[in-house]
Amino acid sequence: MKTLEFVKVGKPYVSKHGGNWFHIYFKDENKSYRTALFENMRNFNNWNVIVNLAERGDLVGNLRTKIYKGKEIVDADSWPKLMPSTKEIEDSIYND
Repeated sequence: MKTLEFVKVGKPYVSKHGGNWFHIYFKDENKSYRTALFENMRNFNNWNVIVNLAERGDLVGNLRTKIYKGKEIVDADSWPKLMPSTKEIEDSIYND
């Protein structure tokens, strides 16, 4: 499993399977990654928190990767977890 830095949600495209699809982009210190999400696929709900709440620079954990057409990509069947920021951790420690 990998933890990667969230970059952005890409622009939506109309899917030939119905609904829309879009990329989500990530990076680590060495390379960039992406995954493709289709709104009408069963795995889309796994990504709701990332799509709606993640901001550039947030860490996303629990990501699997796979090789697709010779490139390493994030597997859309992953169960991503938005990791708490350092500020959120410090706030919870010092304000409790």
